[in-house]
Amino acid sequence: MTHTQEQDQPQNSDTVVKDLRSAKQVKLEALKVHGLNPYPHVYDRTHMAKDLQEKYKDLADGTETEDRVSVAGRAMAIRNNGMFIDLMDTSGRIQIFSHKQSMSEDILAKLKFMDLGDVIGVEGTMRRTPRGELSVRATDIHILTKSLQTLPEKHHGLTDIEQRYRQRYVDLIMNEKSRDTLRARSKIVSFIRRYMEDMGALEVETPMLHPIMGGASAKPFTTHHNALDSNFYLRVAPELYLKRLVVGGLADDVFEINRCFRNEGISIKHNPEFTMIEGYHAYKDYKDIMDMIEDLVGQTIEHLHGSRVIEVQGQELDFSKPWRRCSMCDLVKDETGLDFIEIKTAEEARGAALRLGIHVEETANWGQVVEACFDEKVEHKLIQPTHVTDHPFEISPLAKNHRDNPRLVERFESFVNGWEVANAFTELNDPAIQRARFEEQVKMAEQGDDEAQMLDEDYITALEFGLPPTAGWGFGIDRLTMLLTNSHNIRDVICFPTLRPVFSKTEASTLSPPSSVKAPEAPLHNMPESVDMDDGQYRFVVVVNGKEESSAKLINAVGHSMVGLSGGVAKDENKCLIDYQDSEGSIHPSISHYPVIVLKAKNSNQIRKIRQQAVEKDFLFTDFTKDMQLGSSKEQMASLRLKKDEDVEYLAISLFGKTEDLKELTGKLSLYR
Repeated sequence: MTHTQEQDQPQNSDTVVKDLRSAKQVKLEALKVHGLNPYPHVYDRTHMAKDLQEKYKDLADGTETEDRVSVAGRAMAIRNNGMFIDLMDTSGRIQIFSHKQSMSEDILAKLKFMDLGDVIGVEGTMRRTPRGELSVRATDIHILTKSLQTLPEKHHGLTDIEQRYRQRYVDLIMNEKSRDTLRARSKIVSFIRRYMEDMGALEVETPMLHPIMGGASAKPFTTHHNALDSNFYLRVAPELYLKRLVVGGLADDVFEINRCFRNEGISIKHNPEFTMIEGYHAYKDYKDIMDMIEDLVGQTIEHLHGSRVIEVQGQELDFSKPWRRCSMCDLVKDETGLDFIEIKTAEEARGAALRLGIHVEETANWGQVVEACFDEKVEHKLIQPTHVTDHPFEISPLAKNHRDNPRLVERFESFVNGWEVANAFTELNDPAIQRARFEEQVKMAEQGDDEAQMLDEDYITALEFGLPPTAGWGFGIDRLTMLLTNSHNIRDVICFPTLRPVFSKTEASTLSPPSSVKAPEAPLHNMPESVDMDDGQYRFVVVVNGKEESSAKLINAVGHSMVGLSGGVAKDENKCLIDYQDSEGSIHPSISHYPVIVLKAKNSNQIRKIRQQAVEKDFLFTDFTKDMQLGSSKEQMASLRLKKDEDVEYLAISLFGKTEDLKELTGKLSLYR
């Protein structure tokens, strides 16, 4: 088939990709037939593109040099049958000029085996074209790696978000911003390490497999060690091991740039596997750490950007010292008018939260209520760098009691752009108090708190040997990189973010399912073989506003939101829609066998929070607001456009997804009755 004929044939994208790959495979075999190795072991490169651009920046238009150079990189554009090639290496781009005046017929013939995406090596001399483009006049070209896959179309690059994260290598080839972001991350980590070493801190490594989960309130990943026949937890924090090293006198200042794992939700700010730095400093307290973090972050930003003032998502953020410092209770009081310091009991605190429209568990203690009010009313408003100090002791089991108020601890969290980026405290080093705190955590776990910490007897023993007065801190590398690169999604700053696995048929056939996974039941006699009857795998969940008294309005809201959602359910997940057929062969309308669960939210704010999480976790959903009850569609849209998100009143939200994921999102809500 000629090229013209091929263009005239209507083809879908999959067919085109397969045809292009076949054509590349033909060229690969042709290279071998002609005695050319498409995958040589080594190539002698003398210059990078950026170095050449700098060295010959003053070369006049239309002039050449006799300087011999050798470059190598990926062919990103091929024009005029190979006369002009854009070569990209890790430093930048340089144009290749291939012409019969400087290349033999045999060398020119290699061009017909070349495709976009191939890695090539070029030898030649330097010239600047009459149009001003610095180029390498090629005297020889080598195909160093034959690419069999097709790069995305050059004008749009790789725009499929899912593919960008699953095939990061393609994203990096096509998107300069992705390369710059991940390179910036490396510079940030490198600078932080130098900063810590310059202050005399010792970098250490601690275990990732923990026999007892501790160091942070989080839900862990679990695994089993076969040789030891023991269960372990993937590290949620290195804290308890780092403090053991301070007890042992390895150094007064220790730090670890560490990978941690928390078996929790995924959002634009959360990845189950993440990187942070934790440091511990003997004979210091949490106020010393505030000063240090301000200096560390400020110097890092200045190193990367040349200034401590940067723009993040349209906001100008000033990281100059000193940052704002304010206690958690004072911030809640400023926002709500409620002074929780004056509220003495957990019952009174829960009642106050409910009056503010904030949902808390019936078993929530005073500190958990304060934290819930802070999370709901304050956190998202902390845009400029702020240290939130003096947390309730109930939510800080490893922090030392406050010198002035025993209900509080000497702890702070640092917030920027509405995100928590750091956590620090004066370390609790009294073994008796630490044991009591751990025992309280055990009680919380028994009441259903899957993030409560465990009782670590060995750590208490370490404290009994004596931990000096110590201050400790942790800082999220991923979120700091998000700020410093103006990235909206944490996946953009992680080379390979955690995603739901997608396996080919070949891969899937090699994977053994866990023993707890049931084999699918055989289909019913009169059902098509493609129907998956596991109707518990997915579900619809509708959350309604419990403050709305009109059942008619709620029924209307549920109906509208469910219709909108049903129309958007992805076909590849729509496995339980069944056509019913009677004995006479008549087909009855399809119905879905996925359960529909209706739950009650406390108020519109709680629905808004669920909606935000649904957006972050890529759930299919539709919502229904009070504005949608107005007359015409134009009136409804006009009303919504005039409101900020926090002013929108939600009546219902409908969601569709995997049962286990929806339980995680809405499992604490009660059924609507």
